[in-house]
Amino acid sequence: MQKPQDFSNLFLDMNAFFASVEQQVQPSLRGKPIGVAPYTGNTGCCIAKSYEAKKFGVETGTLVGEARKLCPQIIILESRPELYLFYHREIVKVLESFSPFLRVLSIDEFNLKLTGLDQNRRSSIKMAKEIKQAIRAKVGDYLTCSVGIGPNSWLAKIAGESKKPDGLVVLTLEELPIWYRSMELTDLPGINVRMAVRLRQRQIKTPFDFYNQSLNNLSRWFGHPGRVWYYRLRGYEVDEIKPVTKSIGHQHVLAPKYRNKISARRVLSKMAEKCAVRLRAKNLWAGGVAVYIGFFEGPPYYRNINIDLVADSRSIQRVALKLYDECRSNRPPFKLAVTLFNLQQCRGEQIPLFSDIEKSRKISRAMDEINDKYGANTIYNASMFETTDAAPNRIPFGNPERFGF
Repeated sequence: MQKPQDFSNLFLDMNAFFASVEQQVQPSLRGKPIGVAPYTGNTGCCIAKSYEAKKFGVETGTLVGEARKLCPQIIILESRPELYLFYHREIVKVLESFSPFLRVLSIDEFNLKLTGLDQNRRSSIKMAKEIKQAIRAKVGDYLTCSVGIGPNSWLAKIAGESKKPDGLVVLTLEELPIWYRSMELTDLPGINVRMAVRLRQRQIKTPFDFYNQSLNNLSRWFGHPGRVWYYRLRGYEVDEIKPVTKSIGHQHVLAPKYRNKISARRVLSKMAEKCAVRLRAKNLWAGGVAVYIGFFEGPPYYRNINIDLVADSRSIQRVALKLYDECRSNRPPFKLAVTLFNLQQCRGEQIPLFSDIEKSRKISRAMDEINDKYGANTIYNASMFETTDAAPNRIPFGNPERFGF
């Protein structure tokens, strides 16, 4: 493993990205509290908010109705994924002009690997300032970003997230003890409340305690993840390997008109089809399907089943709907989720070439190609009729990479 070096990574986080894009294209919204939600009704959920709204306590995940109580003057906008993707791609173009070593971490987060003449304090700070200026000049004058520079991508992220909006912070190996003394365990990217509890059980109460633990202790207590954390905390690059896709899922809060068993069933069929499209795009097959139904009150419904490997939409929809139909509750559904698991890259001899499944997979592939060329929902299964506007494409936040023990 290569020894860590300062100024090796530049992390860039677009500030309040979705909200800032809306303020970029609608100047009348600048300086005003706005929220972005898939649905603008009170039961919708804010997926982004401007800094003006944040001052009133509006956070990502706040229900629209609650946001309106916290900030009566807030403007709620329906999300526009295509618009945000357009600006994302323009930002990527800018970053690629600075370095060929770009990693896109999410819709609004990026990492640049710094090498050679750029790998020093003066040059890395100069590059960061030039990137900020280029984004404002070439993409949008109202778009700001926070930049962190550090020994590895994880520490660069910590630095970048320490000063928002429009920050620029350098974190060096020498400064690590100072930073870790000033932080809580849950301030570390990848450490949630559950993981923090496990650490405290080992008398690791702060990031500084975590940093001071030996490799032997962390490996003995937590296995391989403990070993990874030992090196991550010390600036070694351990997060560049792309994780294997373990599951593919889609979740959706139903619009009011779909909050009945019949309409929700149709929406679920569409969601299963979308999961199948993503499965085929990754050249994977699924060996399991899970369905979740959430309600306004009472416990949710969850079922999963292992199946023979499939990759066609029809088979996946059929299994998902069977699991849905097994729910006997008469409560109106509020939220749905479909997950494909036990994913495999199939070798040729594993694929059922002479079955109806393979025929259905080829039909599904053909439909994918038509929709890719002519636009979503150009062709779709009859089971999705009347729900083509439901469960629209959404943009996920962050990377589902697992840091856990």
